[in-house]
Amino acid sequence: MFRGFLFLRGNAENVPTPIRIFLFLCGMKTKISFFISLIFSALILIGSSSCGGDAPADLTTPAGIAAELAKDSTNPEALHARARMYITRNRPDSALFDMKKALMRDSSSADYFITLADIYLMINQTRYTRQALERAIKLDKSNSNAHMKLAELFLYVEMRQDAINEINEVLKLDRNNSKAYYLKGVIYKESGDTSLAVSSFMTTIEQDPKNVLAYEQIGLIYAGAGNPRAIDYYQSALRLDPNNSLTRYNLGMFYQENDQPDKAMETYQELVGIDKSFANAYYNMGYILFEVKSDIPAALPMFEKAASANGNYPAAVYMQGVCKEKMGKKDAAIADYRQALILNPRFDDARNGLSRLGAKP
Repeated sequence: MFRGFLFLRGNAENVPTPIRIFLFLCGMKTKISFFISLIFSALILIGSSSCGGDAPADLTTPAGIAAELAKDSTNPEALHARARMYITRNRPDSALFDMKKALMRDSSSADYFITLADIYLMINQTRYTRQALERAIKLDKSNSNAHMKLAELFLYVEMRQDAINEINEVLKLDRNNSKAYYLKGVIYKESGDTSLAVSSFMTTIEQDPKNVLAYEQIGLIYAGAGNPRAIDYYQSALRLDPNNSLTRYNLGMFYQENDQPDKAMETYQELVGIDKSFANAYYNMGYILFEVKSDIPAALPMFEKAASANGNYPAAVYMQGVCKEKMGKKDAAIADYRQALILNPRFDDARNGLSRLGAKP
């Protein structure tokens, strides 16, 4: 093998024979280059074929889905991907069209029937939802997603025992499925069995210590019974999700309903610091200031903020009127009572307020 080329001077006879042969061949480069290029091109084609042909389809983007459907408008995988995209865009009719088309090509996929069920549920076709999920389970009995969605459907239509049966099927497949235990807790709670509900929610937390909803549900059950343990569970939920307005409101309500007005006020203040549009928090602060603290001038702006945060809050407008009436602002009180009646023509308290002040509705 040559390690390098020397620049040679002198007669050709002085050139060693191997090099003369090489140079002779190089002189034929014009003729052979054409053949070399053909061979090289063929090798490229062969190499491309051996590397797997076309690149795999990208069905995660609208452009990738469109590209696949441009090649084959009945490609079931691409149609399924586009149907899922339509679901996220709240276009159930387009999603349903694609799924029916996909299933004409391939009716062997459980996932396709699960997507079909999702679409039917979007348009409140619960009978077809059930049929699609049952078909998915027939195709794949170990599909826990299909069993779970069927359980959720049964809960939605208040077939609670059927829902429990499906959840049990999920737990046979995965005994650590936290979502299954949570759904079981919801069913027991709706059935009025709070003991089993709490037990299921506790198991949910054992499997998933960050499940905020389970802490909230236990808090609600204990709060309904006036059990102070509700506070611990609400606070645990808030540690996991400090911006959860509803949980913070429920905590404030527990304090308010259990004779702890100062803690309730503190909790509501924290809430409106996070969510200034939470009208009920302003209203409840106004109520505490009015009823418990007897501080009417301080209560009035709370009711005003409640009415401002929610433009259709007749109770807040009415309480504005009550505050103004007690503060001697008769005309302003009448205006508020009339506005409350506009918002709710059956609001008897507002009508009585007008009567007290000798005004007509």
